[in-house]
Amino acid sequence: MRVLLLRNMPLKLVSLALATLLWFVIAGEKTSEMGLSVPVELKNFPKDLELTGDAVNAVDVRLRASPSIIQSLGPQEVSAHVDLTGVREGEHIVNLTAESIRIPFGVKVVRINPSTLTLTLERTVQKVVPVRPRLLGRPAPGHEVAEVTSSPAEVRVAGPKSRVQEVEGAFTEPVSVEAAAADVVENVNLGVDDPLLRIQGSPRVRVTARIAPVPQASPEPTPPPPGRKKP
Repeated sequence: MRVLLLRNMPLKLVSLALATLLWFVIAGEKTSEMGLSVPVELKNFPKDLELTGDAVNAVDVRLRASPSIIQSLGPQEVSAHVDLTGVREGEHIVNLTAESIRIPFGVKVVRINPSTLTLTLERTVQKVVPVRPRLLGRPAPGHEVAEVTSSPAEVRVAGPKSRVQEVEGAFTEPVSVEAAAADVVENVNLGVDDPLLRIQGSPRVRVTARIAPVPQASPEPTPPPPGRKKP
């Protein structure tokens, strides 16, 4: 047994010395701190749900490491991960911990702000709404806009349930009828007021503004001169 312990003793002593020296170097090395704004990645997002409310896209993370590591650390190397596996519709409170932060080896998470996220998820629904063309300007003198139509007349919008229930229509880009004496036809883009809603299918429609002469009023009959009797 003693022979086995003494075998390669010089090599073992060198290894022990190097390990001890490395420990003292690491233990005695000063540390530095740095703050980063890192993106929040929502992993395994349910396909039939959507995020509503004010989403937190980034959190501030305070990191500690040796000066050499801190100086070479880039924002792309750090991120916050939230796993949404099995999450259902409703409000959810997520607590971010050091384990939630992806960091390189040798880096320690000191603080996360905010450390608590509130996520509100709603079911994705669709709804058919009318297209509301918008006109700009006035036709030529003696003319008026007789009719405004769009093709298609309705479009389908999708988004979180509560937002879809409130939308009443989709609007078009303004179509100019300034000084027009004939029909105006334009292909324009569609939009909705709520940024969480989306147009399904093509976002373009054809708007037709029918321009017609203003109807002339029939002249009233001239009354007979006073004092003259009718025959």
